[in-house]
Amino acid sequence: MRDDFPFFNRNKSIVYLDTAATSQTLYTVLEDTTDFYTYHKSNAHRSGHSMDTWVDQKYYLAKEKVAKYVGVAEPDKSIVFTSGATQGLHDAVKLIEKAMPGGTLYLGIDAHHSLSLPIMELAKNNPWWTISYINLNSQGMLDLDALEQTIKADTNKCKVIAVGAVSNVLGKENDLARIKDIAHANAANTIIDAAQLVGKRKVNLSGFDFVAWSWHKVYGPTGLGCLVIDPVWLSYKPVHPGGGSVVSVSYADIIWQENAGRFESGTQNLAGIVTIPRLIDWLESHSSDIEHHDKSMARLANANVPVNQFHQASESDTGLLSLLPVAGAVEDYVMLLDAKGVMVRGGKLCAQPLVDQITSNSALLRLSWGCYTTANEIESTFDKLGDIHAKFQRNVLRPAIAG
Repeated sequence: MRDDFPFFNRNKSIVYLDTAATSQTLYTVLEDTTDFYTYHKSNAHRSGHSMDTWVDQKYYLAKEKVAKYVGVAEPDKSIVFTSGATQGLHDAVKLIEKAMPGGTLYLGIDAHHSLSLPIMELAKNNPWWTISYINLNSQGMLDLDALEQTIKADTNKCKVIAVGAVSNVLGKENDLARIKDIAHANAANTIIDAAQLVGKRKVNLSGFDFVAWSWHKVYGPTGLGCLVIDPVWLSYKPVHPGGGSVVSVSYADIIWQENAGRFESGTQNLAGIVTIPRLIDWLESHSSDIEHHDKSMARLANANVPVNQFHQASESDTGLLSLLPVAGAVEDYVMLLDAKGVMVRGGKLCAQPLVDQITSNSALLRLSWGCYTTANEIESTFDKLGDIHAKFQRNVLRPAIAG
């Protein structure tokens, strides 16, 4: 699979372990992007000429492919193209706000800021909404036993469960099937951040109200995401009204589109959308290999953590592993690894409340892999981390020299 990513052919000295932030790009995406800009650049749903028709066909094909890939029906009513998971989650919260006067928002404590911030703003600006945090169990996953007990006792009429499918700090895969069951049993709406899951596992995302992810984490283009919606939400007005979201406009009335296009005002990232059909074909043809490789890398990374040098935030299930150094600052590890050609991420990882809790207000070092990552890259990175730790340890233990 690695040979399908031109980046590695042209950057042989780089070890890229920041895929959880953004992945490298599949060759089909590069080819299709160039093809669009060279031969087909036109708008969609506007002009009626042959170039516009070609873009329309790719647009609808992309929705069909996405719907099939994630197991949902009615692509024209269920798939919304967005600028990314951040927009999708924001729009989902805004639609919840339009539909309900208040209630309880059950928010995973491990949520990415893209999910937690709009929910916190909703509760801050509307006193009829309250947040109840879903804590972690001893395995580092969301404590669904506690959630089930709490939500059953909740007398609020409106309930929303908003969680990440996989923590981008802990690499733990939460039980989406059980979350769906809890939601249905308690008439709760659901918002799922699937940014760290789609592309790693074959998933079925039907039965949720909203599911969002970004394609730049799935070997695709930047500036493009998907929001899967339950068609019931088509009865609500768009969060971003504008060109393309309507069927007809008069001075007295607006008739909105009856399909998911009502939530896609303006011109979408068409250069990105036209790359999705072949990208999904590739993902489906390699799905078993991708999952097997991801689990293998997780086992390897877990086994290589030197416990005397780093505290592991959690044993990883998929995609990533976060570490707290025993000696030295996270920022220094990132800089020194970069000097050795290894790209990792350090900081609060867009989940500051959780990271502050885990690290006592410090930061974490995150290694994240993709289907192109090799076992040797994982092992050699831990060797380099050990060398860096030894330098910091010597500096800590070296006695001061009297002047």
